[in-house]
Formats: sequence, structure tokens, C-alpha cells
Amino acid sequence: MSSPSLFSGPVVIVGGGVAGLVTAHLLSEAGAKVVVIEKFARVGGLARSYQYDGFTFDLGPHRFHTENPNIKTYLDRVLGNNTTAFPRLSEVYFQGSYYRWPLHPKNLVQLPPALAVKSSFDLAINGWKTYGQDNFEDYVLRQYGPTLYEHFFKGYSIKFLGIHPKETHPDWAKVGINRAIIDDKLQMQNLAQLAKSTLLQFNKAEINFIYPQGGGLQVTWDIVADRIKSRGGRILTGVGARLAAGNGRIEAVYAGSERIEPSLVIWTAPITLACDQLGIDTPHLPYLSTLFYNVMVDQEVNRKYQWCYYGADDIVFSRVSTPKFFADDTVPNARATGLCVEVTCREGDERWLHAERLTDWVVDDLIKVGMISSRRNVHDVRVERVADTYPIYHSRYPTELERARKGLAGFENLQLAGRTGMFWYNNMDHSIENAVQLSKKLLRDAGRHDIDEKGLAAGMAG
Repeated sequence: MSSPSLFSGPVVIVGGGVAGLVTAHLLSEAGAKVVVIEKFARVGGLARSYQYDGFTFDLGPHRFHTENPNIKTYLDRVLGNNTTAFPRLSEVYFQGSYYRWPLHPKNLVQLPPALAVKSSFDLAINGWKTYGQDNFEDYVLRQYGPTLYEHFFKGYSIKFLGIHPKETHPDWAKVGINRAIIDDKLQMQNLAQLAKSTLLQFNKAEINFIYPQGGGLQVTWDIVADRIKSRGGRILTGVGARLAAGNGRIEAVYAGSERIEPSLVIWTAPITLACDQLGIDTPHLPYLSTLFYNVMVDQEVNRKYQWCYYGADDIVFSRVSTPKFFADDTVPNARATGLCVEVTCREGDERWLHAERLTDWVVDDLIKVGMISSRRNVHDVRVERVADTYPIYHSRYPTELERARKGLAGFENLQLAGRTGMFWYNNMDHSIENAVQLSKKLLRDAGRHDIDEKGLAAGMAG
């Protein structure tokens, strides 16, 4: 890539999610002319927010937690003191009972006795067993044993992903457990680590999260968008992007009818779409989609978690989050509660096409698991269909992803970034770090030797 041309024309960022916006912000501060193209009416991507009837909902339990100084610095100068901090309280619903997650020692006495005995036996003998290494099932059996696999991991994985653990790559287990735990100091990559980390919870203070005040996560991205525009950048919303290439370069990006000739394209939309537009044989890299049932309730809920995982196959949803326990300004009054309920699907399938038909089922199951007491307390339910929320790590995905990357590497001024652009199961902190590191690299390659290891994020004015 001829990076010194970074400032010779517009840098076009396709996708106004976390990675795209932060990259655009940092490059615009360095003097690049940036254009962000976002197909939705508002920026924020998978971290955008919805508001109705005095309630605010994000797309799931998004919040900031990081020990990376670059990311902390970036968030401090974007949000300043306009944040709230709170300790984590997450749970898992298992066989009719709620458990703290990560597991707390007091939860051990709640486990059904037969399950506790079998899991302990697995811990004692599992190291002597031999398992394969080819798929999710092999990984979990080897790490956690057959009891927890059969009673929790197997069912939850099938329910969430829609494919059998034998067809799922072991990477899904590795990254999925890490994303669910969040705390880097806790290790739960096998049954022994699970037991050790559980015992370490005795006197451990919960990790703290930060969250913006005044309108959900959308506040963050609206501030970033305003700063991009204040530096002369453009943000085009409600329009898709189309690539046109020749001679090993992206020669033009079309935003609707507008033609833009870029110096560089940073692609954060699905990697499969880039392949389609550039004539590369489309890889088999499917994405999971999610239906968000934003339930507005006129009562205090019976569980005070920020989010909870539901693995039982007789419950329609896989996760519920409670925005008021991130920030109290996400509800119209102290008694009201919003519940963001997630049901996974594939874009275009029966659930996707007829999502509203599941609304009564969702409400009934919220009553069944004890979250709300009566459907009379439900003020309203709004359904949001969101495509491409998770990459599906099927057993052959590394080969397919490598093929896509090699094909796209043939275009010297195209750079992949972000969750969907890189087919990467990550969180917001990872996307910000991806943007910081990518911006540093591009600027250094362009001859900006004033960019040092402390950051881009630390050294530029807000």
C-alpha cells in the first residue's frame, strides 16, 4: 500500500460503527480528509441506541471496561465526566435458578447435587481422557468435561448459533467464554481454572464499568461524529456504499449517486459484501442476526442484574439486559424498567420475517423466569431487527476467511477493520483499540513520525 498518499485524497470509511467512527476521528485530527458512509440514519453501528416513550435501549449490554491506557485516554477526552461508574452484576439462568456470573462460591451450594458431584468427578478424571481438537464439542469436552457440556454448553450453543457444536470451530468457545467473563484476571478456559476462579471470588471486588449519561451509548457516537465534522469530515447517513476497482486499486466509492475517488478505503461493513462488490468469489462466512425486543415495563423487576444468559431451549431468548442498571436516565421514572431481550436468527428466516409474532412468547417467558410479574405491567414492546450481529465461526471459517483476505489484499488502498469487516467476534473496547492501532500504522506509514507509542489518542486535542 502506498501509504504516503493518505493525505492526497479522501479517506473513505465504509460503516459508521465503533471502529469506523474512531478511525475517522483520529485520522481527521491528524489532518486527513475523511468521509464516513453509513447505511443507517444514525451512526453507532452495533453500539447505537433507540429511544421511545422516555426509555433508552442499546443493542444489548454494551458498556466500557478496559485496562488499556490508550482506550481510557480516548474515552476520557470524548466523554469527560459525563459518565456513570458501577460494579458488574451479571447472571446466568440454569435449570430454573439464577447464578452469579462469573460463578461465586455461594452459588456452588445451589447446584443440583447430582450435577455438582458429576462435575467434580469430571474435574478429577478429565485430564486422563483424550478428546479431539477439531470443533467446539471437542474443546468443551476436553476443557470442562461431559457433564457441563451436556447440561449447559451444548444446548446454549445450538440455541444461540443455530448449528451443532460438532460444526462449530473451537475458536467460538475460546472467544465466547472470554467475552462473557470480561475480567482478564479470571481464567475459565478449563474446569480447573473455573474452580479456581470461582473460589477467588470470595473477597474479590467486582470490576467497574463506565457508561455515558444522557441518552445511552448513542451519546458517545454523536459526540465523535460532531468532532469529525468539526474537523471538516463528512458523514453520509442513510445511504449504502459501492466499490469500483481497477488496476489493483479502489478507484471510486459510490455513496448513492455520489462518486468519491479515495486515497484509501477503510471497510468495516461485512467482509462478504466487499468480496461481492469486487468480484471475488464469495466466501462462506455467514453472520448471525439478532431480534431485539425492547420491553417497557411499569414495575421494578425481580432481578437486579445488568444482563443474564438464558440457555434453556424452552425459553425463546438467549440474553436479557436491563439498561437502568447501567444508567438511571434510561427510564422515564424510578419505577419503570426497560428490558432488552435478544433472540438470535438469520436474516431472512422465519423469525426475522415474522419477528412480531414472537412478542407474546417473549413476554410469557419473562414472566416464566420471574423477571416480570404480569403482562398487565408491560407498557409496550418495540422490535428491532439487526443484521450481521455476530460472525458464525463454523468449522471451516479460518480457511474461508484467509481466502477472502487474500483476495481483498490485491487492492492496495483497501483496509479491513472492525467486527464485521474483519469477521471478528469482539467488543467495543477491542474495536476502539483496533481503530487506534490502525490509525497509528497508517499515519506512520504516511511519514507522520510525530506519532509515538503513547498515542495518537493522548496527543491530539479534542
